[in-house]
Amino acid sequence: MLRTGPIEFGRSIMRGLFLVLPAAAVLAACVEVDMTVEVLGEDEARLTGFIQMERQMYEMTGGDDSFCPEEDGGSLVLSDSHARCTFDQIGTFAELMRPDAADDVPTDIQGELTYLDSNRVRALFPLSAMNDGMDEMMDDPQMMAMMRQMFAGMSISFTVQGREIESSTGTISDDGTRATIQLGVDDLISPDAAQMDDFETIVRF
Repeated sequence: MLRTGPIEFGRSIMRGLFLVLPAAAVLAACVEVDMTVEVLGEDEARLTGFIQMERQMYEMTGGDDSFCPEEDGGSLVLSDSHARCTFDQIGTFAELMRPDAADDVPTDIQGELTYLDSNRVRALFPLSAMNDGMDEMMDDPQMMAMMRQMFAGMSISFTVQGREIESSTGTISDDGTRATIQLGVDDLISPDAAQMDDFETIVRF
């Protein structure tokens, strides 16, 4: 369940999750995600945050270093209940957004960082690409009931940060330097969940 599909937990999990926004594969993995991409220049960004999964699920998937490789800036912390990978990585837009490990990922569900002009960068997280997959999951009421119980209290959060947020479809911080979108279980697997829009931000560095 975890080592197949668009997000391959066996390779560079931080970059993989940044590339492919978490939908069924992340939910099925009982994963909680909190990621921040800070735009540093016209072709440089910093990726920080954490990915956490239940310790039992971590052991079931092999419990090895592939979940949180040190060479990708990862630091693994194990508790009785969870495996938590914190990460801190700096690279070019291409290195962070389109690593070789994701060559098989459809382009319509890959994130993008694009330099525009005048120290402005467009950050796009194509959340709308998840809508079809989530609709299919909701066709099975028993599965949805089980998943809602499993994922109660979990969340998925993405933040774009820079010197100034010019515009965003997310929530802009009071100081104008961060834009965030946070998805809870009800946003993803509730019968009343709305179709998701893309998370798009124009940020100045």
